Amino acid sequence: MSKRVQFSCDVEVETTFANEDYDRTAQEVAKLTYSDMVELLQMKSQWRRDMEKMMTERANREEQQQQQQQETTLLMPEDTHQPTSVFTHEICT
Repeated sequence: MSKRVQFSCDVEVETTFANEDYDRTAQEVAKLTYSDMVELLQMKSQWRRDMEKMMTERANREEQQQQQQQETTLLMPEDTHQPTSVFTHEICT
């Protein structure tokens, strides 16, 4: 079994700085203060509440859409109901 590799015909060259031109040493990590930690935890808590609110709103919208579809289906005359599958159509005709 032979393996083959194929490369894209569209090659884009990115230039970077040479080691002499750009210092790549790691930066010292700043220590978080108590107030920084409190702020991060508050943000995390707010994001969770926002996400829960959005998920609830989405579920409510989907439920309303389903109810509207059911009401529309119930209001349609019996002979205009669309079969739910091919098999249902074959059985009904």
